Amino acid sequence: MAINASFFSSKELSVGVGIDNAAVGTAATSYTYIEADSVTPPTFNDVKIERRGGSGSGIMTATTDMFHWGKGATIEGSVSGLLTDALVPLLMSNVLGTAVSSNSWTVNGTSTSNVTFEHADSSPLSNKTLTFAYNGVGSSTDDCIAVPGCVITSLTLSGDPNEDGGRMKFDASWISRTRIAIGGTYSATVSSGAATYSEDYVYLGDYGYNTQVDATDVLLKSFSMTIDNPVVFGGFGGSGANGTPQTYIRSVPEMAITVNPVLKYDANCDQLWEDARGSDDGVQAETLTSPAFEMTSAASDANRTISITDGTVTEVAWDEGDYLGLSVGIKARGDNATSFYFKHA
Repeated sequence: MAINASFFSSKELSVGVGIDNAAVGTAATSYTYIEADSVTPPTFNDVKIERRGGSGSGIMTATTDMFHWGKGATIEGSVSGLLTDALVPLLMSNVLGTAVSSNSWTVNGTSTSNVTFEHADSSPLSNKTLTFAYNGVGSSTDDCIAVPGCVITSLTLSGDPNEDGGRMKFDASWISRTRIAIGGTYSATVSSGAATYSEDYVYLGDYGYNTQVDATDVLLKSFSMTIDNPVVFGGFGGSGANGTPQTYIRSVPEMAITVNPVLKYDANCDQLWEDARGSDDGVQAETLTSPAFEMTSAASDANRTISITDGTVTEVAWDEGDYLGLSVGIKARGDNATSFYFKHA
């Protein structure tokens, strides 16, 4: 057999994301492509037993002794790349567990009701799961896959005015328990047409009107924010034979939102050292003055805003760059009906 003379570039690989089509867990039919740092295929957490009960004798495991089961197993993946206007509503809505229907999101940290929704739900606002599509080189090769029913459990947004032309980036981790049958996992294509990328990038400068930490004006050197919102898959979706979940339950044990700004160090932020330590023995935490963190595009009615009402300092450290900075960790606390607010219009 002769060696195949075709060679491919890694830049031919692509990944896209789309809202599940018509119902939770049904693969999307159109995708927004991601200008990704790299393309890594998803991980299948199938049950694989090397030597099951009743195996034959021998000093090595025979293939007939092995067991492989994919029903009910989760599928996981991650993707990172440049953030665009088209991606923001998809990513933010999904990680917060809401339907894609708005350009602003508010988290009520005092709520005692977890977001839940059903597998195969086809109601008008059921678009709470995504499909991630991974395209290989396609044509006659089976190296493409679409994974529906995906829930983003961790999303990080970051930006530095001196890197990537000031464009913001994201890093998302997702999980699904929607079954993809073993033996029919990959195909020659998952979407028609070549990948097209949006140039409607999101810039850190979009929030350039003002930045505040502890209700005090600061100069921002760089920024990152992470939203961790786990999901629990409850039950079997009416068919144990498929292994799909019945219910998706978000924010168990908690939704955690943290920001990590790096600030120019001066008298406007030196109080954060004491805030990190606390005010007294027995005091649970030193709450920052509201807003604990905010960056916005205008003094009022801003099109772009990221705001944490109440927060506590989780860490402080020197940032020894071109000029002295302070790296701060701030975690949002559920003391307010608008604990977290994000707008992207």
